[in-house]
Amino acid sequence: MSKSKLGKNNAAHGVLGLNDEKGDIEKNIITEEQTLSEDSYKLLIEAGQAEKISPKASGILTWQLAMSETDNDLYLRLMANGSGGLFSKDWVPLSKIESVLEVQPTTGFTSGVFRPLFKGASANNAGFLAAVLRSPDICLLEAHPEKLFTHVLYADWRARLKTLSKVGD
Repeated sequence: MSKSKLGKNNAAHGVLGLNDEKGDIEKNIITEEQTLSEDSYKLLIEAGQAEKISPKASGILTWQLAMSETDNDLYLRLMANGSGGLFSKDWVPLSKIESVLEVQPTTGFTSGVFRPLFKGASANNAGFLAAVLRSPDICLLEAHPEKLFTHVLYADWRARLKTLSKVGD
């Protein structure tokens, strides 16, 4: 192997090491709690639906809301993308979504704020979660009046979040 190719390979390995380290840091943010088995969730909404945010996108997103029987927390996950495309099916605790929402400006924010909530690297995860949070059944976010891909919290989003926990009652 020539010296220039070897140098390129070594540089690539150095980059991979940095990316792996970043991934490990993000995994620690995401996985503070143990992963729960599928049997430990009680479905509250078995198949909610949300429209995608982009007017150019087709298909409907399907999601689920569940209560963990282990920690009594609410969890949300994406289940299907009507037009294909990758996304994570991992359960996301609503408490972590709430933590992200609490620090957002009232002027609006993009879907990127939700990226740390997912283990998977799909670029769709954050935007799809934002679409679900805009859906009529969840209704924590609304579209910014002037910017298509920007979200604004409803003034009473905390009260709306609390009503979600009563869905299964």
